Amino acid sequence: MLLELSAVEAREMKQALDSALRALQEEMAQAAPSAYRDLLRERFTRLDQLNRRLDMSLEGEQVYA
Repeated sequence: MLLELSAVEAREMKQALDSALRALQEEMAQAAPSAYRDLLRERFTRLDQLNRRLDMSLEGEQVYA
């Protein structure tokens, strides 16, 4: 799936992802070692990869995520 975003939308998406990643890091730090923590880590990894791709794409006016 491709989603076309304007540069403004992409920056706002990046800000939202940055906030979500910080919240996930805090939650992982407080979670006891368990399957739940593993799920949080997997989610963090997926969102972090998306955030990096979005960051690399922000140089142009149109962004495809």
